Amino acid sequence: MMAHQKLRTLSVLTALFATAFSAVAHHGSNVSYFTDRTMTIAGTVTEWEFINPHPQIYFDVKSETGEIAHWAAEVLPTPSMMRNMKVGWTRTTLKPGDQIVLVCNPSRVAGAKACLAKELKINGKDWPIVPGGGGAPGAAKGKQ
Repeated sequence: MMAHQKLRTLSVLTALFATAFSAVAHHGSNVSYFTDRTMTIAGTVTEWEFINPHPQIYFDVKSETGEIAHWAAEVLPTPSMMRNMKVGWTRTTLKPGDQIVLVCNPSRVAGAKACLAKELKINGKDWPIVPGGGGAPGAAKGKQ
């Protein structure tokens, strides 16, 4: 009887721990980014990770003085949400060398070269990044 009670207690504690861990692991955007501010930034894609929980765009931005800064942008929809948007999001949507223009929320970490993507142009074409087809103004309503 005592062993059964210990096993049940252990199961409950494990479930509570797993729930707490997943709640902390998936935080809201307000924690990491200034969602009340936007910035527009242009660069050249160096890497595209079409991964869960959120895809990542890595890109280089050249300053007016010619210095290269390495940036990262998080895209909020998950890969399955992006596929469901039916605009052609795949592992090959972005490729190294593609030119992008992002409207994004800046990081809350001072000096961080990271942002949360809100609108995206890839090689001059708008790509929606909000589930339901919203996102970039003038985004196409089909595969690009």
